[in-house]
Order: sequence, then C-alpha cells, then structure tokens
Amino acid sequence: MSVHHPILFIGGLGGSGTRAVAGALSALGFYPGGSLNGANDNLIFTELFKHPDWLRSGAPKSEIDARLGLFDKVMTRGIGLRALLAWPGLVRHLQHQWRGLAGAGPAAGWMTKEPNCHIFLEAILEHWPQAVFVYVTRHPLDMAFSNNKAQMSNWGWMFDLDPESFGSPEAAQLEYWIRTQRRLDRLRETFGTRLYPLNFDRFAGDPVNELTALVDALSLPVDRTRLPEACSGVVRPETTGRWRSQGLSRFSADQLAFCESAGWSVDPNDRV
Repeated sequence: MSVHHPILFIGGLGGSGTRAVAGALSALGFYPGGSLNGANDNLIFTELFKHPDWLRSGAPKSEIDARLGLFDKVMTRGIGLRALLAWPGLVRHLQHQWRGLAGAGPAAGWMTKEPNCHIFLEAILEHWPQAVFVYVTRHPLDMAFSNNKAQMSNWGWMFDLDPESFGSPEAAQLEYWIRTQRRLDRLRETFGTRLYPLNFDRFAGDPVNELTALVDALSLPVDRTRLPEACSGVVRPETTGRWRSQGLSRFSADQLAFCESAGWSVDPNDRV
C-alpha cells in the first residue's frame, strides 16, 4: 500500500456538490486519476466498486480489501499487466490511466472523487491508515427535490429503505439522506478527524474560508497562497433553496425534526 502521500476520498449523495469540492482540491495539487468522466468521477473506482448486486450478495471483506489494494496500485503506479490480469475490464481505462501518481509530476498526494465511495467509507479508512474522507452534504430538503436519485435506487437496501413505502419520491429521498446521515454520525465516532463533514451550502457561499478550514482540519500539505485561485470556479448552484417553493407537506414531522436536529433550518422564510 502507499505510505508516502496523503490520500483523500470525496463522496456523498449524488448532487451534493462533490464535483466543486474535488475541483478545488485537485487545483491544490492532489492527483485525481486520469480516467474521469464529465463530472470528474474517478471511473476506476466506479469500475471496481459500483456493483450493488455484488455487495448485496454478501461480498466478503477480503474481496473488498483486494479491490481496494488493486485500486491503490492503479492510482499510484498505473494500469500494468498484473492489474489487467486481476481485472481485465481495466483495459478500457488503459489509455488514460497507464501511469498513475508516479507519472503525474509533483503532487500533494492522490485523491478519489466518486459520490458512491461513501458506501465503502469504513473499508476505505481501515484499508489506508493515512487516508481521510471528505463527506459532502447540502441542505437535505434540496437533496430531497433533486432529480438525482440513482444512489437511493442502487443502495437503499443497505439502509433498509423501501422507496415504495413512502408517500412521495421526495419523502423517500429525504429518508435516504437521513439514514445515510445517521450512519455518518456513527462512523465519526469511530474515525474522528479522519472523517470530515463538509457543508456544501457554506462552502459555495464562502469557498476560501471553508476550504481553509478543511485544509487546517486535515493538515493537508498544500500551498495556502493557492487557496483563492483553487476556489475561483466555485459557484452557488441555482438549485440552492429550491425546496422553499415546494412546500413541506409531503414530509413527515419526524423527518423534518431530524433535519433540524442536524442543524438545517426547515423554515422556508429563513434565508440564513
């Protein structure tokens, strides 16, 4: 396993803002991998891990660890013959990932942005003792009204969630946010400062200060003079606050109470 460079993972629900956060960290010198899609998701991670049926069938920890070990080799050294023998499907990424961190020039470390990686959060932090995880979230009611519900479809079973049992798709999506948040709270008790929750609403509103707080909390070896430039592309999404015009009748009182207990206002007139 790699031991010489910091390792960052960036995940969260689809539409939570992981792309903007990853863009800023990449601009600070973290190598994101070479095989990326238009949203800058690490497609090597997607290739190896975005398989709900595999995980649902009871994938053993040893097999998850083996895939994480292969991912480490691909990120640090690129896709070599042994990697192709272990996972032939990597051939489709060979053109972009034939060299890894070692061929990327000076770098602060390597990072992986893939929203679904939070599903493997515990395994990731156990596998790499030097890794840290940035978990991005935004207002839960904005997430409830997002059209990006793929994660709930793929992974809802992990959280004993049956979307059909809710009165609306928005209520089901909010419940997915709540159950993933409860898991996050439990994992923070285990991993402490290695698990950094990032409020995207605050990040989008004041990116330099929020990125500074992240860099300080994780002791990242970056040039702080580059922070303003790294945040130059961060903009507040037009969908911020979309829930305010939708009404809250489709959500239960318990759901709204949980959002408030987690620090999110559910008053449509509260603009703070």
